Amino acid sequence: MNLDRQLLDRITAQDRTALRETAHFLVLAKRAWDRIEGGKQCELNIMHHDDGSLALCLHRAMQAADDLIEATGGVDTTARA
Repeated sequence: MNLDRQLLDRITAQDRTALRETAHFLVLAKRAWDRIEGGKQCELNIMHHDDGSLALCLHRAMQAADDLIEATGGVDTTARA
């Protein structure tokens, strides 16, 4: 992912920390979702399935956060701890 140079120049260390924190909380949300039994997850997904299930939305959000962290030079392997 290539970010616009002007945007990249404006990203601060505080912004990078916020991105890592966002990634961390998305991991916590996925772990919480995964504690729900699989059959119940399927039933819940059927009840809410406009553009994707909660699990799919979490996956996409986690990937987006990882991509942005990498693109801004804020790679931190502890974000997923």
